[in-house]
Amino acid sequence: MSLNVQVWMASKEVAERLQVHVRTLRNWLEMFVPAKDLKKNAQGHYMISEQGFLLLKEVKERKDAGNASLQDIQQQLIAEGLLSLHDLAREETASASEAPSLPANRETALTTAFREMELAVQETLCRFQEELSRLSALQQTQTSILKKMADIEELQESLRLELRRVTFEMDLMQQRLTKRKHRQERYQSRFSINPLRWFRSDERATP
Repeated sequence: MSLNVQVWMASKEVAERLQVHVRTLRNWLEMFVPAKDLKKNAQGHYMISEQGFLLLKEVKERKDAGNASLQDIQQQLIAEGLLSLHDLAREETASASEAPSLPANRETALTTAFREMELAVQETLCRFQEELSRLSALQQTQTSILKKMADIEELQESLRLELRRVTFEMDLMQQRLTKRKHRQERYQSRFSINPLRWFRSDERATP
């Protein structure tokens, strides 16, 4: 006998797997995950079922594949039967049961208009959060680049000091070699001018 065990994942884990911000994921939960695939743990954090995760993964793939908006993706999933707008309208349904009854046409129009406005706001928030994430990554990259540039400048300064030291030592060595060469030339010139001056006077007088 096989047992069907429902697997639940924390919203933070789902956000890491999908590589999206946690706040972006929360907006996606409202738009794409039915109530039956959501619950809260003792700390009040969302838990998502395996089916809910697969829906979110499909949303992420469609989002990355093109320029479709979140509202377009939701309509696509509803048209394909992967999502039911009735399951998503859990909050609106609960509120409608407590509110005074309205004419059917007017109630439908208000619900549709409210839902479209809510989707537009959520999509705008998602885009803003994505831009903030990109900006944060850009700032981190800029900080890393500035640090590397500072390290390069420090290495260049060290190299300049080392070159100065080597140049100074080479100049000093060249000066010593030049002085030694001059001394040798002076000695050689003395030998060549009077080679007999090193002999004693009596030896020079011997016929």
